[in-house]
Amino acid sequence: MNVGKATLTPSCAREAPLRALHSPSGTMAPTLAALLGFGLSLCWETWAQQEELPKPSLRAEPSSVVPQGQPVILWCKGSPGAGVHRLRKTGSNSFVEAFPAGQEAWFIIYNIAASSAGSYQCLYQSLSGWSEPSEPLELTVTGLFPPPSLSAWPSSKVAPGQAVTLQCHSQLSHDRSALYKVGEQANFSIPAVNSTHGGTYRCYSFWSLSPHEWSFPSDALELRVTASAPASSALTATILLGLSALLILLFLLLLLCCRRHRARIGNGSRGAEAEKTPKSSDPAATPMEEPLYAAVEDGSRTPAGPEDTAAPPGEDPRQVTYAQLKLKAEPQDPPGSGPGPPCLYAALR
Repeated sequence: MNVGKATLTPSCAREAPLRALHSPSGTMAPTLAALLGFGLSLCWETWAQQEELPKPSLRAEPSSVVPQGQPVILWCKGSPGAGVHRLRKTGSNSFVEAFPAGQEAWFIIYNIAASSAGSYQCLYQSLSGWSEPSEPLELTVTGLFPPPSLSAWPSSKVAPGQAVTLQCHSQLSHDRSALYKVGEQANFSIPAVNSTHGGTYRCYSFWSLSPHEWSFPSDALELRVTASAPASSALTATILLGLSALLILLFLLLLLCCRRHRARIGNGSRGAEAEKTPKSSDPAATPMEEPLYAAVEDGSRTPAGPEDTAAPPGEDPRQVTYAQLKLKAEPQDPPGSGPGPPCLYAALR
């Protein structure tokens, strides 16, 4: 049975036409006409007041988001003096009635399930008829699916004025999510955080075709609003910059060491190749170096002879100094003229 707004008919209205009272002379008595007009105006004024019944209010206790299997009480509050109250679910033809205890009537669901989830309205009856329905109350049942995960980006610690995004990820690929802060519903994206945004958050996931059947809540996420901007991002950027500069410096040093090492290897190989190169047999092309030792005394040059090779008698051989002179042979000496002059030693006093 659908309960809607009742069509009220003033009790003073009658289908039969009113018969005017005439005096014997055919004119209406002035007194009766005035009374009739006053009565009609009072009757219509009373009917108009009866049409303006206030809407009732509907609330859920402890909350309109209820875990599966838990009880919930729906309270419907009408105007003072209201009689019976009715509670109906949107899309259902059935309703429940209750009498108020004071100004409110209550309806209890002892063990809520998915079938109890939906949109509810209530209305009440007064002496003049039924009121209009209340605003819809969305009764949601949770714990029907596995819980999603909740994370904060870029961080769960933010400074006033910064932006933060709370991401809810469902395991079942639900196409809808709901974010709740303890005590109130919250937004997923907060463009400018302030101190009121701090607190504990949870999210639920569900399908859009069943908007009142939700999953288990996610793990709690604590959003902290710091007194100043967190140094984590700035510190991270500084560390990354320092590491980049250090890596570049190490790379340059390694490159320089490699180049020096290669240069040393190249010089060593060229020296070894020069030592392995055979000397020319042409004495004209290759200057002959002949060692010559001569004794020098008092700054004068003395020709070296065989007798100078031995130390004078009575002198300590350790006090004799020898000098070796290297002389280059003249290139014009004919080849094959014999061996060069012998090595001569002379003592230096």
